[in-house]
Formats: sequence, structure tokens, C-alpha cells
Amino acid sequence: MCGPFAFGQMRGSYSAPQSQPPPSTADRTQPMTKTSTTKTVMPKGVKGYLDAQMAGSKDKKFHVALNGKDVSLTPVTFHPEQKLGGGKAATAVDMKGADGKIYEIDFVTANDQVTGAHVGKVNGKAP
Repeated sequence: MCGPFAFGQMRGSYSAPQSQPPPSTADRTQPMTKTSTTKTVMPKGVKGYLDAQMAGSKDKKFHVALNGKDVSLTPVTFHPEQKLGGGKAATAVDMKGADGKIYEIDFVTANDQVTGAHVGKVNGKAP
């Protein structure tokens, strides 16, 4: 039976430029300072998580380590989200592997952030 596999959260950043007033010609003794704001943007939900993960991979696929091997996957079908209570939900995603098999990956989210995942089925059967 296949257990949970490792995955990581993608983190992006957004830096908004800050406007400054033009320098005063009367007082040139004060140093100029430049400020910027950085905002961390977390992907929302399973689709956002997968989009971020695939955007960061060389081949634009979602990668999992399964039984010691890297498997590259492409999402095929997103099943309806099932509420688990306490702000948690589960979403199954059918993904086609480069090996031709269909993997059902079960993602768990808390407050729209992916917190866990495991392989639920391979070609419709329990792994």
C-alpha cells in the first residue's frame, strides 16, 4: 500500500513600487530612502496549489515521489470538494502519469491551503 508522499508549498512574493515625492531643492542634507512592501501570496485551494507546483517544474507537470520513484503527473479531473469539518476539506484529483496510469491523488486542505496528500488509487484500484 502506498502511503503519503512528500510535497511542498510554493511561495511567491509581490513587491509593489512605492511612489516618493520629488527631492526638495531647498534641503539636500537628508538622505533619500526608498521603501517597498512585500506580500506573500499563497495559492488558494487544490487547483491553485497544483498550478503553482506545475509552473515551478521544468516540464510543467506535478511531481510526486512514489515507491522511491519520481512520477510526473498531469491533472485530468477534479472531483467535488468534500467538507470534513473544522475548516478542512478533501479533494480527489485524477492525474495521468507519464507511465500511462491514472493516479487518484487525495488532497486535504485547511482554510484553502493544501496541508496533505496521498495516493488514493492507481488505475481505479487501491495501491
